[in-house]
Amino acid sequence: MPFNPKDVARAVRQHRVAAGLTQAELAERAGLAFETISRVESGREPPSLRTAVGLADALAVSIDAVVGRDPDLPTPREPRVAPDVRRLLASVQRLDPGMLRHLNALVRGLAHGRKLTRRPAP
Repeated sequence: MPFNPKDVARAVRQHRVAAGLTQAELAERAGLAFETISRVESGREPPSLRTAVGLADALAVSIDAVVGRDPDLPTPREPRVAPDVRRLLASVQRLDPGMLRHLNALVRGLAHGRKLTRRPAP
């Protein structure tokens, strides 16, 4: 199996996401610079042996897994969603299309910091 830095990038990113870590958290656990994690995950720089060992230890996987030679790469976890957001989504999914358009306009306005005013009823 030939060495491919993109396989390493994909493997490290998948294992990091599966572990629920940010790049900064992985860097801290592995005793590496954040920039090193970024370069490895982007495929710009293959990890040195020292870096690969640090990543493997921090991710609790083998060095083979770190360099992309693991056939059983984890599937990324679904992002954590707060209970309030789940309830809001359930409510939004029950809206009719017209109300959904109004809600979308309201949320866009709030996101852009616009002052909301009430229009007089016709």
